[in-house]
Amino acid sequence: MRLTQIAAAIGVAALLAGCATPWEVDDVNTIMAASAPTGGTAFTKALFSEYQGAARQEAQVEYEWDHAAIFARKGLRAAAGEVVAPEQLDENWSVPDTRTKELADARARLTGYFGNGSRERVPAASAKAQVNFDCWLEEEAEGDSNSDCRAVFLRTEPELQVRPMAAAMPVTPKIVKTFIVYFDFNKATITKSAHKTLTDVAVAQAEIKPTSIYVAGHTDTVGKGAYNDKLSAKRASAVAAALAKLGVTASVDQKSFGMTKLAVPTPANVKEAKNRRVEIYFEK
Repeated sequence: MRLTQIAAAIGVAALLAGCATPWEVDDVNTIMAASAPTGGTAFTKALFSEYQGAARQEAQVEYEWDHAAIFARKGLRAAAGEVVAPEQLDENWSVPDTRTKELADARARLTGYFGNGSRERVPAASAKAQVNFDCWLEEEAEGDSNSDCRAVFLRTEPELQVRPMAAAMPVTPKIVKTFIVYFDFNKATITKSAHKTLTDVAVAQAEIKPTSIYVAGHTDTVGKGAYNDKLSAKRASAVAAALAKLGVTASVDQKSFGMTKLAVPTPANVKEAKNRRVEIYFEK
């Protein structure tokens, strides 16, 4: 192509682009024709797509090819896998002094989210927030302090925040196995029958491996309440001590209920063998 033809072509492009240079026009045309990149991270791919849309908006809708070129060049760098930074508030953007604080604060929050991993955690939202911040800055330089880009940035910002982890719900242990040993009247001594049951407890503990064991002492209704409270505690202690001798290693919690929780309901001062007991519970 002759030099005059080249000059004519450049002149037409510059005319269409307003104050844009031929090279800026070329960058805009390049990104608008570009396909989605196959390399880079999820963030840089999303950043390319957002800058491509911003460049197209500036060039084809607002006819501001010089600003379109800024977005185009950042998008092309992102397409190459570069993590492009948000725009700075500097001499390139003539923002009124009354508007710089909000923009500076917003940029600081944005880079803070990036530092906390939002680009990896929510790459698409991070890219949208960055490009809309750049667009917001560009609109502020043109005197628009309430642009759509500002609204999109503020709407997207919460997605970048690290949400506190929900407090774990307390896990209520479940009873997975129960044993019962019985006692002679007014006694807290382990009988032969009770010892056999406790041996079974030790074997089951090794197999089941409960996280905790608790033993609960009980009495029948003969005698006064205070006396039976002490007797049920002695029975629980006797069982816990016997289990320890049999090698039960799980934590054993002792409880005693006296005559308040009868296995067999009876009137006062009634001997009932099934009430003179210690219940052993495996929890897991």
